[in-house]
Amino acid sequence: MSKVLHIDIARLFRGLAVLLLAGFVQVSLAQETWEKEGEGEIKDLEIELTKERQLTLPRANRYFEKVPPRPFEPIVPAITYEVRNLSYSSPNYVPVIRPLRIKQEELAKLYGNYVSAGIGNLTSFMVDGSVATKRDKKKLLGADFFWRSFGKGPVGGDNSAQSDTRLTLFGKTLTDGAILGGDLNYENQRGYFYGYAPGLDPDRDRIKQVYETLSASFSMENRKPGDLNYRFQAGYSRLKDAYVSSEREMSVSLKGEYKAAGQSKFLLGIDAWFIGLKDSLFDQSRNLIQFRPAYQFKSGEKLTVTAGVNIAVTNQGNQGTGASGKSLYFYPQASLDYLVDERLSLFARLSGNLDKVNLHTLTSENFWLSSNNPMFHTDRAIELDAGASVATGKVRARIGVAYARMNNLYFYQSERNPFDLAGSAVGFPFDKFVLTYDNAGRFNPYVEGTLAHADLLTATLRVDYFQYSMDTLAEAWHRPVYRGDFRLEYNLFSKVYLQAGLLFQGGMKAKDPGTATVQTLSPALDLNLKARYFFSKQLSAFVQFNNMLANQYPIYLNYPARGFQAMVGASWSF
Repeated sequence: MSKVLHIDIARLFRGLAVLLLAGFVQVSLAQETWEKEGEGEIKDLEIELTKERQLTLPRANRYFEKVPPRPFEPIVPAITYEVRNLSYSSPNYVPVIRPLRIKQEELAKLYGNYVSAGIGNLTSFMVDGSVATKRDKKKLLGADFFWRSFGKGPVGGDNSAQSDTRLTLFGKTLTDGAILGGDLNYENQRGYFYGYAPGLDPDRDRIKQVYETLSASFSMENRKPGDLNYRFQAGYSRLKDAYVSSEREMSVSLKGEYKAAGQSKFLLGIDAWFIGLKDSLFDQSRNLIQFRPAYQFKSGEKLTVTAGVNIAVTNQGNQGTGASGKSLYFYPQASLDYLVDERLSLFARLSGNLDKVNLHTLTSENFWLSSNNPMFHTDRAIELDAGASVATGKVRARIGVAYARMNNLYFYQSERNPFDLAGSAVGFPFDKFVLTYDNAGRFNPYVEGTLAHADLLTATLRVDYFQYSMDTLAEAWHRPVYRGDFRLEYNLFSKVYLQAGLLFQGGMKAKDPGTATVQTLSPALDLNLKARYFFSKQLSAFVQFNNMLANQYPIYLNYPARGFQAMVGASWSF
């Protein structure tokens, strides 16, 4: 049998550690006495540790002893079980329920109706009001009233007075499938031809002008947006002045869209005007019908394309400057919108149309229009418009360039004679404006932007530059070269409401009828400010300043604007 060496490993390592420590100590002490090379060296030593251990156990036998069952004795007597049906009936119970009664909340009072009044310099007065039904889901009825007058103006005191009165009755009702609406309007504008030579004191009744307009309209549109959406509108309007000019207009308009497959849809626009113009020298029918079918589709989420045609029919095809003698016109209609990213989008437009021109629109632009003016619709043969739009949170901006080629474009030219609009002599010459036409190209770069911060601040800006290339006329009479409009609204803690505006334009040229010289009119700069303070939800007071720079800029040749204007007033909501 071999001899087995049993060694405790832990003890062995502890011993080796002690030997090594002692060896280091001895070497450090011996280094001081070593004199010869080779002395004190540790001889080579080889230690072999062998661990052999074998445990041998004999095979064990396991024995399992079963536990015998416990003895038991039968129960005497034996237990028997009997199952019986149990029937139970409870008496009827009628609970007394007392529901919790919650006091009905009162609806907040609506202050949709209001009346406002003010008084200011230049013997000016203002009354503005509106009333309408409230909290009716099916119908709305109401009325608006506005009156503003100036007893004095920039020339001759009350010889340049002016007033404007408007009354509107409106209603709207909701049926199961449509929204029906209608309104009745009356407007009265009064003023004077104050474009006469300085130093005169004319009879103001001989230079008075009044425009009265009575109109009514009816509209119908689908109540809920769907695949087919439409809006139909019909109206009638009659305008007459203080002399012999009058115009009646009946209009019909239909706009609709039908959603096709995917993101595409068909568009349709129809407008028709049946105009009758009567003056001392003619009684003229001027009808115009526009038909605009188009198809719009989207390619993905970024590209929107619209393509169609504008068709115009008129009974004035053989009149006007450069008239072609035709009564049927075709114009292209195409647009492209491309969304570059969430902030930037590009657009391009190609269009044209026969734009309506009538006495209603001209007198709203120029109050001092002469009588017996020939009128022709503007043939906008082609118009190109391209640019970019930027939207960054609270700021939206748009910049673009447009070019249009127009035939029969109208311009205002001064006329000076001593006759009123009915042809009666008044004893002194004064200026009026007649229409003259030409074919022209118009180049129009523009920029516009909006800044909106919740309900606190809103600011808008629009600036245009115009350059005309005329065919016959020397200048684009009474049309500005540049025009700008800036508006600012600020709401301070819902107690103070501020409104500011700046209007500016310039570069207009006019031909003096007395000297036949071309004059460049002074630029217009009109700064306005209005502040309103709310004492409560119902009562507020305001102060308003117009033309704060007191710049009596010319609206047209020899017709300056009113100077500084101030007004104070109050408003009541109910």
